[in-house]
Amino acid sequence: MDMRSIALFKVGRDYGVTSLDLKIAGLKDTGEKPSRYANEFAYIEGELVSAVPALREMYSFDTILEDMSGRRYYARFYAVDGVVYYAVLISQRGTVRGLVKRLVAQGWKLLFMIEKKVVKKNLPSETDVR
Repeated sequence: MDMRSIALFKVGRDYGVTSLDLKIAGLKDTGEKPSRYANEFAYIEGELVSAVPALREMYSFDTILEDMSGRRYYARFYAVDGVVYYAVLISQRGTVRGLVKRLVAQGWKLLFMIEKKVVKKNLPSETDVR
């Protein structure tokens, strides 16, 4: 999975409200377990734990979410006693920005977002002077 966008949120809501927030933001749980992404997420989680050490002590669970356009997001939620305290959303495309705005409108707090932009290089035209 080529991860282009990563967002870490502080949520602080029980799982039912978190699920409702995701639905309002236009996401649905596909029910798929993202086991094939676990190795790729291990590196990212190491960085997240260094930024937010409390994650180490929390129960985490993963899922794949999908928006109305069919774009998929890898999600990891960190919870204690049924309360989701943090959420990480990862996209293969640069599509997290719009999703961040909708989740922040639902009361989630964005801690950080990283987007990898791809610079398109134009091929030289026949009229370019070398």
